[in-house]
Amino acid sequence: MEPNYANYSYNELLEALETIDHHAYPDRVNSIKARLATLDDKNGNVSIRGDYKDISLLLFLICSILGVMCTWMLIKGNENDFRAIVGAFMLPAAPFLYWHYKKKWRTHAKDHFILNKEGVLYSFKGQDAKLAWANITSIELSRTRYHSSLSFESKNKDKSIYIDIKKFRCSQLTVENFIRKKAAEHGMPYYKSTLWRGKKRIV
Repeated sequence: MEPNYANYSYNELLEALETIDHHAYPDRVNSIKARLATLDDKNGNVSIRGDYKDISLLLFLICSILGVMCTWMLIKGNENDFRAIVGAFMLPAAPFLYWHYKKKWRTHAKDHFILNKEGVLYSFKGQDAKLAWANITSIELSRTRYHSSLSFESKNKDKSIYIDIKKFRCSQLTVENFIRKKAAEHGMPYYKSTLWRGKKRIV
């Protein structure tokens, strides 16, 4: 008996599309895609924007607090702990880190990306790159310990877009759900890869 996809939520439909056997149940796959297209019509104005993060103050506070704590440990302790000595150097380093990342943020302050029903827009140092969904051949979400990036491969390789989304203020789960939906809607491959596995996995 075929599930009633009309009662499925948006996330449940995406989960079903990922886990279903596309070769064994082609009719169900088409039903899921048709339902996703219906939801897309109802939410055609959905737009996700990510703006470049300013982490300079956060780093300054963290380094200052750790530096003060390690310095206090050295003063009160009976013996010198190498880790405490290294940590104490974070106190004088804090202003430098603040200046460095504040300068970097000023360079990228206007950088942003937008995902909407038309496609992808990425603004980097004043230069805009645009891709319509119809011109994207595949999407890859890559995660490592320090980075989470999106790659939009284009028919014209020179126009492909790479975005390190951890550097932007946005919900990564919302972004991932949105691109999964668009990949299903346009029938394009969507890959997920990690540093540990090292191989692409189509979903």
